[in-house]
Amino acid sequence: MKIVAILEGDITHGGGFNQALNAVLQMRRLCEGRWDFEVLTDHRPNVAHLAKAGVPAAHFGLRFMDRMLSFLSAQPWWFALQARLRLVSPLERDLLRRGCDLVYLLTPFARTNVLQRLNYMATVWDLCHRDVPEFPEVREWEQFRIRERLYAPLLPAALLVLTDSPRLADTASRRYGVDRERFLPMPFAPAAFLEHGAADGREAVLRKHALEEGYLFYPAQFWPHKNHVRIVQALALLKQRGSRPQVVFAGGDKGNRSHVEAAARQAGVQEQVRFLGFVPAEDMRGLYEGCRAVVMPTYFGPTNIPPLEAWALGKPLVYSSLFEEQVGDAAICVDPDDAESLARGMQACADEAVRARVVEAGRRRLAEAGGQRAEAEAELLRRLQRFAARRACWPTPT
Repeated sequence: MKIVAILEGDITHGGGFNQALNAVLQMRRLCEGRWDFEVLTDHRPNVAHLAKAGVPAAHFGLRFMDRMLSFLSAQPWWFALQARLRLVSPLERDLLRRGCDLVYLLTPFARTNVLQRLNYMATVWDLCHRDVPEFPEVREWEQFRIRERLYAPLLPAALLVLTDSPRLADTASRRYGVDRERFLPMPFAPAAFLEHGAADGREAVLRKHALEEGYLFYPAQFWPHKNHVRIVQALALLKQRGSRPQVVFAGGDKGNRSHVEAAARQAGVQEQVRFLGFVPAEDMRGLYEGCRAVVMPTYFGPTNIPPLEAWALGKPLVYSSLFEEQVGDAAICVDPDDAESLARGMQACADEAVRARVVEAGRRRLAEAGGQRAEAEAELLRRLQRFAARRACWPTPT
């Protein structure tokens, strides 16, 4: 049997790319000595990024006919005609030529509807367009309906759907009417690029970005739901009380950075905030190591990767209370709607006793997550072995 993983998007997608890379490394480990495994990506620079992690990959490009068939699949009359004509997309033909038996969609892939013959595994990171539909990134310009048109046909036909948590699996099963047994919660892991061999040293990173140790760190793209503005408001409250912590934001601009910068100027805390923009993956470990604490008052979940990375590197975590179930006592949980609550959480990081307690709880929580991930990997292997046995019942499509 051969499994082909498809990676959409590029490294500037941040956590999404890192999670996809973790999924690639996991699947390669499961396939080793059992099945063939290959990675395809639609973004050519990803080939070099994956090579740094020791993963060979090939580039593919979606053709006009792939896009046309994807568009036509939204028409209710099209499927019967496509079946009669036996039309197979160029992408699927290429996968079949490669000997693919199972497609692994590492991201919520928008064109699974072009797959007519091959089985696939799907990935769902969140359903926040349903949870908090008021945010513009999931509300404006048909984004809500686009996501619904993605998930409604994607999930029922998938061999297996990987989610980040049991909570998300339960929610997706209920909302889209798919049997819960078709979902497999697979806990996130810290980014592979945080490993010592793939990361630059702390001193070099801090020198590169002209930073001094002791700042509060938020690694997040500039989306409204990331809630950078609440951190700015909390800084203003702390400044009124004579405390002036420094905050470092690291993440690409998704359209909201200018709004955050304006809020910092209006609050009079612009001198306390550094905007690094998108930073290379090799810099992330050094940026974590140089911080006093990681602050993440996000509205999207139910789980996120930065808490795991804070725990892995022994840093206190200030986190959104909306997702307290992910962190338990391993974070200072704050109300993401309340700047006062966030200010108290940020200030608490200066207390050595609080820091020590949260860091130790984080180590325990990370170990628990690792155990859960090992159990989930064992279940994933069982499901793949079952599919391999059933796959032997029909010939390779031509």
